[in-house]
Formats: sequence, C-alpha cells, structure tokens
Amino acid sequence: MPLSYRNSLISQWAATIYTGGVSLGLTFVIARVLGPEGFGAYSYILTIASLFLILQDGGYKTLLFRERALPSEELKAHQDKLFSWALGNVLVVSMAGVLFVSFVPCKYAWGILAALICFGLQAAANFISSILRGNGFFAREALWQITVRTLGAIGILSALLWTKAEPRVIFWGWSAGLLASLFISPIKWTSPLLGGFRKRDVWRACIGFLTIDAATTIYYRSDIILLEHLTGDSVMVGQYAAAYRFLDGVILFAAPLGVIWFRKLRLVYKDRAHFRSQLTSMVLIMACAAGGLLAVGVFLNKEILSLTFGSGYQDAAALLPWLFGALIFLLPNGVLTQSAIAQNMERLYAMAAAGGAGLNIGLNLILIPQYGALGAACATIATEVFLTAILIIGLNKRLGVVRT
Repeated sequence: MPLSYRNSLISQWAATIYTGGVSLGLTFVIARVLGPEGFGAYSYILTIASLFLILQDGGYKTLLFRERALPSEELKAHQDKLFSWALGNVLVVSMAGVLFVSFVPCKYAWGILAALICFGLQAAANFISSILRGNGFFAREALWQITVRTLGAIGILSALLWTKAEPRVIFWGWSAGLLASLFISPIKWTSPLLGGFRKRDVWRACIGFLTIDAATTIYYRSDIILLEHLTGDSVMVGQYAAAYRFLDGVILFAAPLGVIWFRKLRLVYKDRAHFRSQLTSMVLIMACAAGGLLAVGVFLNKEILSLTFGSGYQDAAALLPWLFGALIFLLPNGVLTQSAIAQNMERLYAMAAAGGAGLNIGLNLILIPQYGALGAACATIATEVFLTAILIIGLNKRLGVVRT
C-alpha cells in the first residue's frame, strides 16, 4: 500500500538529500581531478547530453507518472504498453544520436558519444522512478534513486581511479554503474516497442511534455554552451560551472517540496480564497529562504568555494552572490509554476518557459562577449524576473490568484 503523506515526503527528502550530496561530492572530486580546464570540458559535454536527454526521454517520464497516477480516458487502452514505448523511444533516439556524433567532426566527439549512451541508461532509470511514483510507492522510489546514484558514483570513482582522468572516462564509468542498477530494477522489464510513434494520443501528449522540458532545460543549460562557444575559454566555463553547481543544488533540494505543495494546491484549486492563502504562504516561505541563501553567498562565498572546489576557483566565488541573487525570483517561480499547473494552466507555463528560454539565449548572446561569466549570471537574473512577471500577470488575468 502507498505510504502516508508524511512518510512519502520524508522518504523523498531523504533520497534527495542523499543523491544531491553524492552528486555534489562527485562534482568536487571531478573538479579537483580534472582542474578548471578539464572541468569546463566535462561541464560542456554534460550540458550537451542533458539537452539530448530531452529527446531520449521524449516526454514519457511525465506521461508515465501522470497515467500511472490516474489514467486518461483516451490512453486507458494503452496502459500496458507505455513503458515499452518509452524504452523504444530511448533506443531509437540514442542510436540516432550515436550515429550523428560518429560522423560529424566535433572537438569532444568521444566524450559526447559516451555521455549520450550514459544518459540513455539514465532515461530508462527515470522511467522506473515515474512508474513507482505514479503508483504511490514513494519509499520504493526513494530507494531506487539511492541505488542508481550509489552505483553510478561507484562507477565514476572506479573509472577515475583505474584509468586516465578525462571526461569520457567519467561517462563510461557512470554508464557501467547505471547498467548495474538496471539489472536489479524493482520494475519488471519489458521489450522496447516502437508503436508509440504511431499513436496520436500518445505522441501529442509526449510532445506537450517534451516542449516544456526542452524550454526549461535550454534555459538552464544554454549559458554554459554559449560561454564555451563565445569565449573559447574553458577555464572561465569551469569557474562558472562550479558556481552554478550550488544553484543546481538548491533547485534539487527544493524539488520534493514542490511536488508535495503541488498536491496541496491541486486539492484546493476550486476554492479561490484558500488557494490564494496557500499560494501566498508558499511564495513568502520561498522568498525568505532565497534571502537567507543570498546572504550566505554574499558573506561566505570565498570560504564556500575554497572549502569545496579548492583555491583554484576564486573567480567562481565572485560569481556565487550573483547566481544566488537569482534565487529571490527562482524559488518563488517554482511555486507560481506549480500553481499554474494545479489550475490547469499548462499553456501559460509552456509559454512562459519558452519565452524565458528565448530571452535567456538572447541576453547571453549580448552580455557574454562583453562581460563573460558575469554576463551569463546577469542573464539568469533577468530571465527569472521575466518569468515572475509573466506568471503573476497570467494568474491575475486568468484567475485572480496572485495580487500584485
């Protein structure tokens, strides 16, 4: 039987703290072993693979979660095939990506190829998480997260210990760990199928989720890619990536709370007064938390970077307060986004995310050539301000939920 609300939250928080801590620790190790230049190359490859993961996922992660929780009428007949179609999508897209990288000249071709295979395995692991969450088995899903992260970390550290320290070695070791975890999956495996590409209701739903994922990921990852291409300075990219890891960590730790709060908002979405009260409280909590983190970034930035990444990342320390400044808008935006989805306003969310991605890319193209990594940080802040404005205006116009 699914666990209670409180136990589900505790298990998810525990898994998030563990996986986030392991991921952050791995980042510190990799950054120290590779150095700023090698870490910049690794971060660039990781960003490319993260973008390609959107296609490997194909929207199936969210679709599996939603349909396992409460099947849609038009998709009830396909429930037993969704997992197979998801695996089929990963297989086809990953093969296409590998072939493309194999024939197109690229500076980091071997590293990107290894990363694509690695993230294909990660997509399969994510599908298992979605099925477990959709069925309400949050404790089992938390254990699955811990298993995947632990074996992946062991694979990475083993690869760094026994072979030459370079980005592609990291991804091959990570792939070995992921493959080992998939062999002990809590979900029964099924053969990959390609029929999902022919089902109108399936691919239309997947395209919607894929569009949202693409816009969000492009926004959060485009700055590192543009820094590499516009400056050609891998050391600067490594410095910026080091500071940005702390922003990623905050987003990661806030995610379970966002899931739980979304459910609370969804349950009262017809009661406008109660919804407004809940939303206001959540936004204020997030804003206060962001203010506290900003203070830490301003006063302890040098100590934090020196302790974690090492003395070679002092430029990253200067960037940390700027990136933490974005949290003043970023954390409340997470609640505003959840409120829009709870009110069946996914279109507003998709439009805001797409507009934010476009604005972020445009600002980076303008600011990075002149200001470098600081310009990328400023573009992040401006984009979060834009998203806040769009979400508040949209909610006021459509529902009157947020009062400015």
